[in-house]
Amino acid sequence: MKISYKKLILLALLPFSLNATTLEEIMQITLKNNANIKAMDYDVASKKETLKSVSNTMNPTINLGANYSRLDLDTRSSQVGATSTGYLKFGVDLYDGGKNSSIKKQKSFELQSTKFGKETSIKEILLQVVQLFYGIKTVDENIKAYEDKSKALNAEYKREKQKYDLKMVTIDEVLKLQSEYESNQYIIEDLKYQRDDLYQNLSLLVGAHISSIDNSKLPDLKNIKYKQSTYIQSLQSSLKAANENIKQISAIKKPKIRLEDSINIYHYDDYDKRVLKDLPDQQNQLMLSFNLNLYDSSTSSKKQSAMLAKLVKQEQLNYAKSKDRVLFDLAKKKLSTQKAKINSAKSALKMANSVYDIILTKYQNGIVDNIAYLDALSKKTINRALYNQALNNYEIAKANYYFSSGIDYQKVLKINF
Repeated sequence: MKISYKKLILLALLPFSLNATTLEEIMQITLKNNANIKAMDYDVASKKETLKSVSNTMNPTINLGANYSRLDLDTRSSQVGATSTGYLKFGVDLYDGGKNSSIKKQKSFELQSTKFGKETSIKEILLQVVQLFYGIKTVDENIKAYEDKSKALNAEYKREKQKYDLKMVTIDEVLKLQSEYESNQYIIEDLKYQRDDLYQNLSLLVGAHISSIDNSKLPDLKNIKYKQSTYIQSLQSSLKAANENIKQISAIKKPKIRLEDSINIYHYDDYDKRVLKDLPDQQNQLMLSFNLNLYDSSTSSKKQSAMLAKLVKQEQLNYAKSKDRVLFDLAKKKLSTQKAKINSAKSALKMANSVYDIILTKYQNGIVDNIAYLDALSKKTINRALYNQALNNYEIAKANYYFSSGIDYQKVLKINF
């Protein structure tokens, strides 16, 4: 995994820096600073405004306007040459086949879907934060384990070097330790690079520079029961919106009744006042219109398309419901598995430490060679790393279990210290 130039530029633009940060602080800052969450806030706000724009289902309108018309060539004496008209028109749909009502419901369901989708995305982002947080802890603890190995190797190297200087051992005994020490240093440098990369990815996700983390642990929540996730709720709202879209198309074939009332003010020029003596200066016009679409060539296809789109969403929902429950059951099982791994790793580390202590004593007394010593030291280091990894993976498994259960992520923010 390479640290890109663009990533470094983005890090430089982050608003502030946090040191020795707790997991709770990181999550709270993420909720405020994460660019994707901000974008979703704007999306929700946009959907709210769209809903407001269609809230009045009677579709009232008020229009103010003016027009000017002029007749030239062969005008009769009973005609007006130029007419200026100013008008104020009010209109309202008394019945539109239920179209506007369906539009309002559709936009309301789309808003609900967006809100639930936002909650789903927030959980996914917070889960990424948890994974990066404990990934850093795992790498950091592995660095400490391999640094302790380097200290032990260096001490034994110096001891063997003194023996070599006194012609008590051959050069290969010294070189084996030196070679193992250099290989171990290579591993440490690679782990440090991994840690830096994880810190930068975490900083980008959070929206703040983070250079160190503490020993936070997620709370141990009991009696968690499965409930449908916000992702399922988002799909359900989306399905309802699709159903309202079908109703809108069906409304095309239903009768429409509209009421309009307009006030008109007139001004005339270029006419024979002797012939036209009684031209109105102003008029009020009330119009009630009825319209029924008997046939068009596109409504049937549009409705069929909308129904197929609804079926797509229904199948997506059915699959998501099954998958959601399976993921919860797997997450619960994973949590139990991680507990077992911790116990196994702890037992393996305890035995590796005991074996190492025995082999070290024998090695320093010349009973076993450095191959046995190096093998025992490597096993001790590896088992220490595996134990630390098991502990941190358990925290990640908890987060995955909590979020897959449909639990409110705010409960997960109550971190233990």
